[in-house]
Amino acid sequence: MKKYNIIVAFSSFKVCNIINNILVKNGINYNYICNSASALRNYCIHLENGVVICNANFGDEPLLNIVEDFYNDFVFILLDNFDKLSLYPDSKFYKLSNPIKQEDIINAIELSFYKLYDNIQNNKLNIIKNAKKILISNYNISEKEAHKYIQKKSMETGKTNLYIAKM
Repeated sequence: MKKYNIIVAFSSFKVCNIINNILVKNGINYNYICNSASALRNYCIHLENGVVICNANFGDEPLLNIVEDFYNDFVFILLDNFDKLSLYPDSKFYKLSNPIKQEDIINAIELSFYKLYDNIQNNKLNIIKNAKKILISNYNISEKEAHKYIQKKSMETGKTNLYIAKM
């Protein structure tokens, strides 16, 4: 399986260290540990996509703000008390309530990788679709011709269709 970025984000460094020990013990590499929402936001910007293992208790910014900004690029695993978890939408989080078992965290990370892969693939397809729409409207061509144009430019430059679509 492809390696994805992992951020461990808890308001308590003690909890960060516990999660760190679980990940290291299970051979899972992570990129960053942080204990503030602003640091989490900066890491999300820097990494572009990944998995965030976190709780909701940041004093500097509500977690939901960050989730809204990065939901398409990151999968959020929320670890907290059951009553706090109910405040967050199921569609935007994998939720694990206390007491949390080590196996639950590892399984949630593995499931997150699959969801992240799907999100990345969908984002790539959407970029290409949007590029085709722009070509269709600007040059008054068909969808098939727009597709051929992107493929032709890709072959000429040795770049991927996605790269050409972004340009």
